[in-house]
Amino acid sequence: MKLLVIGTDTEIFLPGSDARGRIDAYGRLFDELHVIIYSSPGFSAETLPSGVRLYPTNSRSFLARPFDAARIGRRIARERGVGAVSVQDPAESGLAGWLLKRRTGLPLHIQLHADFFSPHFRRNSWKERIRYWLARFVIPRGDAFRVVSKRIRQSLISNFQFPISKITVLPIFVDREAIARAEPAFRIRDRYPEFDFIVLMVSRLVREKNIRLALEAFGGLLREYPKTGLVIVGDGPERAKVKGKSEKLKISGSVRFEGWQDDLISYYKTADLYLLTSNFEGYSRSVVEAAAAGLPIVMTDVGVAGDLIRDGETGRVVPVGDRTALIRALIEARRDYPLMRVIARRAQEAILAMEPRNWEGYLEEYRESLRITKKYDYTKSVS
Repeated sequence: MKLLVIGTDTEIFLPGSDARGRIDAYGRLFDELHVIIYSSPGFSAETLPSGVRLYPTNSRSFLARPFDAARIGRRIARERGVGAVSVQDPAESGLAGWLLKRRTGLPLHIQLHADFFSPHFRRNSWKERIRYWLARFVIPRGDAFRVVSKRIRQSLISNFQFPISKITVLPIFVDREAIARAEPAFRIRDRYPEFDFIVLMVSRLVREKNIRLALEAFGGLLREYPKTGLVIVGDGPERAKVKGKSEKLKISGSVRFEGWQDDLISYYKTADLYLLTSNFEGYSRSVVEAAAAGLPIVMTDVGVAGDLIRDGETGRVVPVGDRTALIRALIEARRDYPLMRVIARRAQEAILAMEPRNWEGYLEEYRESLRITKKYDYTKSVS
């Protein structure tokens, strides 16, 4: 059968990008896969090796994008006879999906990668507030859903009383076994011999990651263990503010900003503790990668917390924004580090036991998540 997807990631048009590789692999699952991408002018339609067809909206304004996508979608539906539409989020691309469903009657499949219904999501910025209200409008009009965590599934059930049968939990694919098997190319302690214990963060430097909270909590740990270092891998618009915060707290001598790095596995494999302080997460991919590498976890109650990472069992979990609890968890993790290593092994075992275990298994589950109704059984076997 034939599927139409609407998304916003223009990296799909970039040769060699991960986004392009994923969508090309998805093309093996369908007789035809048509992908509409929100874009500004200057992009060209093209066909990938698997037969996936890409259509940029080339919109002249941001507000025109959902209407342009719906217009292109109606033409594709009419000319190619697609069986359903899947949108990559319930807000921006979700609006186009709803417009298309209203005009064509196609069943609407909605994917959720972010925790739209965390109270911290809509407090983050005016853009998130708009996205929240768009999601509240679009989601009740969906026919089936793919979410990346049990936390988001529970949000949908709590907010909209959907039957669980309409929701598929399929996390973002991480090759966990490859991470567990990998040997590090370097040791982080060799780079920073001045530290006897290294806390690692891998993160975009944006407001919702709450790196400033991490710095405050690290300052509390540093008072107890002054030879501890914090290594932050990542970059973003908050970089200057975050560096300024470390200077204001007088801890900049113990904090290292690495920028983005290609070899994250060596960081995960040779640091002593992983820290995540986000206000909200849909999944927390970096936590899954760190746990697969066997690194002990301290994190806020977001994403996979409560599911894969449970406080005192497979990691340490503290309430979002609770500086006192976070300081206490970090100090206890450092003081009782042999216990944290035992807890980390439990987490690694749980992560490695998750399904799907490989890319082919992931593709199979992705295909199954798109079985919207028996009437629209439009997938074919992976070859």
